[in-house]
Amino acid sequence: MKKYGLSALEKIKSRKDFEKIIIGGDTTYSSDNRIRANYRLTIAPDKSRVMFAVAVGKKLGNAVWRNRVKRLVREAYRWNKVGLVEKCKIKNALLEIIFSPQALNQIKNRYIGLSDIEPPIKEIIAKLEEKI
Repeated sequence: MKKYGLSALEKIKSRKDFEKIIIGGDTTYSSDNRIRANYRLTIAPDKSRVMFAVAVGKKLGNAVWRNRVKRLVREAYRWNKVGLVEKCKIKNALLEIIFSPQALNQIKNRYIGLSDIEPPIKEIIAKLEEKI
């Protein structure tokens, strides 16, 4: 597995997994409430890894804008996940995270760049590292 890659094993794909995380997991927000992370932490020695997904609601903007936000969140996570993955391997934990924009929408943020997305993602990853 590549250090800064995002393999298929790291992606949450099924609807059932999404529902388990959203209903049965915990939630944390960035300090500026731009990004919300729903997560579920379980101790699983055989599956010690971090799984990840991005969910952007239809009301936040048109398809082009939503897809850009998803790409930027994936990129920010990919570059900042290393410490989180190592901590999960040490603690034998399975961490499932769903990132979703909370206070971002196309009307307020017409152009959105990586500099707008990366600081909240870093902050949430740091919070999750403390909770493991």
